Amino acid sequence: MVDWGAGRYERTAEELQPVAEDLVARARLQPAERLLDIACGTGNGALLAARAGATVTGVDLARRLVEVARERAAADDLEIDWHVADAQALPFGDGSFDVAISVFGIIFAPDAGRAFSEAVRVLRPGGRALITVWTPVGAIAELSGRLAQAVADATGAAPVQRFAWHEPEAVEELAAERGASVQFLADGEVTFRAASAEEYLRRHEDFHPVSQEQRPILEQAGTYDAVRSEALAILSAANEPADGFAVTSRYRVIQIQR
Repeated sequence: MVDWGAGRYERTAEELQPVAEDLVARARLQPAERLLDIACGTGNGALLAARAGATVTGVDLARRLVEVARERAAADDLEIDWHVADAQALPFGDGSFDVAISVFGIIFAPDAGRAFSEAVRVLRPGGRALITVWTPVGAIAELSGRLAQAVADATGAAPVQRFAWHEPEAVEELAAERGASVQFLADGEVTFRAASAEEYLRRHEDFHPVSQEQRPILEQAGTYDAVRSEALAILSAANEPADGFAVTSRYRVIQIQR
């Protein structure tokens, strides 16, 4: 399980700010609605919801990220209730919230069923949850897949098979088992930019929690340099502009109704 407090995930969170803005806008918050940001990270969604007038609670398993979020809220004079806890075991009573959101958070829970159940449980009857999920296409998805396979090769373990959050049938099955309904809203996209593919890859190496976990394994196996060259080739081949570096990833927004 990735330690999301490792590295400097806040650098990645800055790039994902537009997604949080999109998700909170789609939530159509009403004044004083009680909102829970699940796996809130550095608080992008929670802060936006608080500015929109919601009564906000944020929860994340990574204590360091919660502290970053707390500091951001204090700097903006926003009152948000922060908790360090697992998305698979939320420390709140049934029906505690009107709305739940998760910006690429809940999708990384090891047990998708438990995380889904918890998101539904803490909603009041008629409440709604909105989450963003990656679609497995594009350069970043290809890069992630190559690195995961390299780790599997180095350790002799099978690559982690994550739940297919992007597939409507899979999510609808989870919802049906829990008495909820699901709607897939229009897809969105986010573009990652850097001065070059090399700079983007170096940022990933230096700051991303997943890289903090994977790199030592590949270095110990003696394959890191070769895998890095492959990763750079993937990014370079997908580069969109003639100068600089930019690649676009697509995501889906799922709305769950209790």
